[in-house]
Amino acid sequence: MAILNEIPPPETFRDFGEQGAFHAWMKYAVIVAALVCVLGVAACFLLERRAKPKPDKEEEAKTEEPQPSAAAPDLHSPVRDAPAAFPVDSNLPRGRETLASGPIDLATFSEKKDIVRFEDKRVWFDSDNKKDPEEDDHLIHRAMEVPLKRLVNLLEKKSAKAKLKVHDAYRPTGIHLEKSLHREGRAIDLTCEGISLSELAKLAWQSGFDFVLYEKPGASGGEHLHCSVKRTPDAPPPERPAN
Repeated sequence: MAILNEIPPPETFRDFGEQGAFHAWMKYAVIVAALVCVLGVAACFLLERRAKPKPDKEEEAKTEEPQPSAAAPDLHSPVRDAPAAFPVDSNLPRGRETLASGPIDLATFSEKKDIVRFEDKRVWFDSDNKKDPEEDDHLIHRAMEVPLKRLVNLLEKKSAKAKLKVHDAYRPTGIHLEKSLHREGRAIDLTCEGISLSELAKLAWQSGFDFVLYEKPGASGGEHLHCSVKRTPDAPPPERPAN
């Protein structure tokens, strides 16, 4: 072809010392070096892709799938059926409190992590009416927050005139025995205006307390409910009352 005939033939040299030979050799050397670099980079890229394991389809689907958040507990419906009767000096379940709610364990208890403050305008707190700065009946173990809130709601549903009263909650020291769950905030003493303690005991059992005692102590105190809960560090948070 005429066009091919117009392309000048490549320069040839018999000796490296000839004029122009050095520049020609350097040009070809640079071209070869560039090709080697490009091929080396491409080879490294292919080896890296082959060495990297492909993610399993099931694992990839699990990674991409959003994790559901913990569902908020139902604080307005009973979690158990009401007993037919709840007479004084009886408890549910039958047996000792430590079997139902577990024994006290101050070695694993942390006031900073486990104790929360419970506020509800529908509840009367004994410590709000006393001048003792060391007593605060708003303080409870966080595992008790859900059943206590549920009890307040169920009580309101049963009688709008009823008012729950909290007399003793978290007591790290004081009149309670050394093994009392009050020392962890996992026990609470309750009375109520507007309904009988027997009816309140039924509601407390329906609310999810792990142990409910309708107690009639001696001359030192009046009838009340003693309710306690298991230690449940992963209990979901309840709804907060509006201020």
